Amino acid sequence: MRARRGTLFAAVVAVLLATCNARAAKTTITSLKHGQQRRAAGSSSCDVFTGSWVLDSSYPLYDSSRCPFVRKEFDCRKSGRPDAAYLKYRWRPNPPCSLPRFDGLALLRMWRGEKVVFVGDSLVVNQYESLLCMLHAAAPGTRTTASWSSEDESPSITVRFEDYSVTLIYYLSHYLVDIVNEKTGRILKLDAVDEGRKKWRGADVLVFGSWRWWGSKISWDYVQDGNTTVPDMDRTQAFSKGLQTWARWVDANLAKTSTKVFFQGFSPSHR
Repeated sequence: MRARRGTLFAAVVAVLLATCNARAAKTTITSLKHGQQRRAAGSSSCDVFTGSWVLDSSYPLYDSSRCPFVRKEFDCRKSGRPDAAYLKYRWRPNPPCSLPRFDGLALLRMWRGEKVVFVGDSLVVNQYESLLCMLHAAAPGTRTTASWSSEDESPSITVRFEDYSVTLIYYLSHYLVDIVNEKTGRILKLDAVDEGRKKWRGADVLVFGSWRWWGSKISWDYVQDGNTTVPDMDRTQAFSKGLQTWARWVDANLAKTSTKVFFQGFSPSHR
């Protein structure tokens, strides 16, 4: 599944290359949820979210064994997966769409001097690492530096493509809103995004994703919504409230900047 997620992300980035100016005058909030938004890819009526996976002998876009950014727990081939056909699939929107092939060098040039930030759970880090590998494969001789930080509640990874002055950062955030340690325990605060105020601002591109931990895991002792604190609540309702808080933060802090904001909808779990 990792390869197909990376390939779909390549398709989305190809649309970005075909349609977006790197320094747009205002924030672009794009949902990657199926059927929710139509974006041009050579045609103003092209729906990139409706289509099918097709075999392409020119794929994959990168060799994971040569990519220094894939952690071993996410490397299917090194973990012993015997088949390789899944590496050859490319996303093809329904006619008359024709997506341009991913061009890592063009993307590095477009992002020259900029900072790209991914925020979310391990499914988002899959997309982050896939993008790093696609850029590395497109510019294998480019000098890169990498650093990891785990000093606080939001561990991060930073990779810089030195020859292009492009910095890509991943921040771990399972819920996008805050979860803090208090005397009574860990509190999931549906109306607070203090973490975002400290770390997300100043990015040229922000890619967010969330849901998996809302629906299937509990890493808190209480949920706080305004003045109300409860042990748990309907997860869909909590997710909706958390996203509204996140969206208000985006509107208040990024609407008048050139930052482009993308939100990834629900993604399959790891397979």
